[in-house]
Amino acid sequence: MSLPTLSPLPGYRAVVLDRARPLAGGAGGVGGRPLALAVALVIVVLPFGDTAVPGAGLSLTYVAMAVPALLVLRLLVLDRIGLPPSLVFLGLALSVAGGVVSAATGVDPDRAVPSVVISLLTLGYGLAIVVAFRPGSEVDAIDLLVVVGGVVAAMALTSVGSAGALQAAEGGSVVLGRLTGPFAQPNELGIFCAALLPLTVVALVSAGSRRRTVVLGLAAACLVGAWAMSMSRGAWIGGVVALVGLAICEPATRRALAGVGATVLAAAAAAVVLPASTPVLGVVGARLRSLGDPTQNQYDDRPLIWAEAWRQASEHPWFGVGPSGFKVAAGQTASAISAEPADHPHDLALTILADRGVVGLALGLVVVAGCVLAARRQALAGPGPVRPGAPSRARSLAVLAALSAVAVHCVFDMPLRNPIVAGLVWTLLGMAMTVEARGAPDDGDAPRPVPNHPPTGERRPW
Repeated sequence: MSLPTLSPLPGYRAVVLDRARPLAGGAGGVGGRPLALAVALVIVVLPFGDTAVPGAGLSLTYVAMAVPALLVLRLLVLDRIGLPPSLVFLGLALSVAGGVVSAATGVDPDRAVPSVVISLLTLGYGLAIVVAFRPGSEVDAIDLLVVVGGVVAAMALTSVGSAGALQAAEGGSVVLGRLTGPFAQPNELGIFCAALLPLTVVALVSAGSRRRTVVLGLAAACLVGAWAMSMSRGAWIGGVVALVGLAICEPATRRALAGVGATVLAAAAAAVVLPASTPVLGVVGARLRSLGDPTQNQYDDRPLIWAEAWRQASEHPWFGVGPSGFKVAAGQTASAISAEPADHPHDLALTILADRGVVGLALGLVVVAGCVLAARRQALAGPGPVRPGAPSRARSLAVLAALSAVAVHCVFDMPLRNPIVAGLVWTLLGMAMTVEARGAPDDGDAPRPVPNHPPTGERRPW
């Protein structure tokens, strides 16, 4: 039995419908519980995900992702599941294939191998999330993400850096003493917290019990605090855009978000009028004022780095210099930053363009299109009863809003290579694939079949 597809690409539609066993076909009876637990394990280890695993050559996040990836590969080899009818999955899968070509033709194929391996693991992990899904299980999965995110945020708030050590410089363009927590730099902490804000709001609104509300509320307080104290302007903008989008699309969150918005606006207004020497709020105000004049930082070399990305893209237009090849190419004599080559261009689109060329950027746009189409269908569906087999509308919109926070932040920086951030983003992408493949809550008159249901009342991670 086949599932309807959202893909507007006829060729992909034919392949998916031909392979058509349902997304979870076989997962419930063959490997549903192990697969779901393996996905949950990845989420649980996120606070320590940047730890290197001896002998593996990979961080803990990626090693944990290998478990669900191998389990879902086994199901594919045994021909017990089909591929999800999802533009997001299509774009990501083709991006992996394109990455292999880019690596082979790039400036340093050996350096690109780890990136290709990681791409395969993360794609398998995303597919495992789709296969492990059961109706209603997204409640536990998102709540688990929020709680684990709260732990990460608490680690940052209690780390060596403290609020009293914050100092603004260069007109607020530079802030000394910013929080990092388990991350390599503050922007990674910022994007991690910003992406979890929409999930936190939806989880709190639909908590359903006092105990759950208390736990989620503590996690939310830590996430908001770390988000603010990261002093990441990109994360601030991305988080606000995501929350505004969620409020527009999901009426159930508007009352809660109105209170949050009023608090944030009042704090921001107070911060802007305070002198930069005022602890915390004064530094926040200086940081906000710097948005009006980003050129104040005389040490900002991002314009040179962006120009170098364009140079590399013009010399290797189709497949780029290869995954992780930017720094190697930037060290060449033709580069204006060869003396101190940057790791990446500090912009997601430019990073893809330099590393993977026009082909890679086009495939990335396929992923964006899938997310946009999924968000549109969910928003147009309107509030109402959840159709059997579909994830809840509010949580689906929260997932897509979270990805919008990531996308907005990545206009200003490129913090996705941190394993903890990558683990969160790939979890969200797996959830987005599920949202797109399963459709909107009222999509169609008849419910889509989801075989091998777990026993009534049993919940598994997404």
